[in-house]
Amino acid sequence: MIKKLKGFTLGEVLIALSVIGVVASLILPQLINGQKAATALSQYNTVYSLIAKAVTDMDINNVSILPESYMASGSLYPKLKNYFKIAIDCGVYGNTNTNVCFSTVNRTERANYKRLNGTMMNDTELSLFDDGAFVLNNGMLVMIENPENHPNGLLISADINGKNKLPNRLGYDVFFFELTKEGILPLGAPGTTAKWSADPEKYCNKNANLQFNGVTCAYFATTDQEYFKKVYNGH
Repeated sequence: MIKKLKGFTLGEVLIALSVIGVVASLILPQLINGQKAATALSQYNTVYSLIAKAVTDMDINNVSILPESYMASGSLYPKLKNYFKIAIDCGVYGNTNTNVCFSTVNRTERANYKRLNGTMMNDTELSLFDDGAFVLNNGMLVMIENPENHPNGLLISADINGKNKLPNRLGYDVFFFELTKEGILPLGAPGTTAKWSADPEKYCNKNANLQFNGVTCAYFATTDQEYFKKVYNGH
């Protein structure tokens, strides 16, 4: 006797495809966000290591790493840049190569950079980027702020995927570090300027529309292994 093979009806196939579609719609965003988080974590670790190595090499070469040596605007930039492999030198105030450098001279660019909660940074916040900058061979943008006009510490920030790749958002792909007497530290860590370290959660809050919101997120990116997963969840 020949057995008849029973196939699926069109209705059953459509139901199965619908179920697969629903499952995919639930899983795919998680996979995408997971990939974003993993990439950001790798880039963050890379730039932190590069900055720390540059500061260490300066010290080895008897170049001062004391913050008080670099109070004046633009004073750290010409020394620090010598310890990186640079693709493009942005200069002080970022007024050259503005296609890849952040310019605080051209204020129309301010919409490109945002606080952690997604609101636009104002001119005071943007001034944290303007005392010298350069693009590394890997495309990362490193920027410096001396404490002469803004007593917020000697800050080194990094856009870990470059100016031309979004989200250009503090705590997502833009992070701040501080050069202290102890060396380079993620901003907000114990040992950084009290304004930031006294309450680092205040300046790394996705739900707060606060000036400088996001500048201390490097501290949490360093101390919390799940930081990037939390940040990119739902983004």
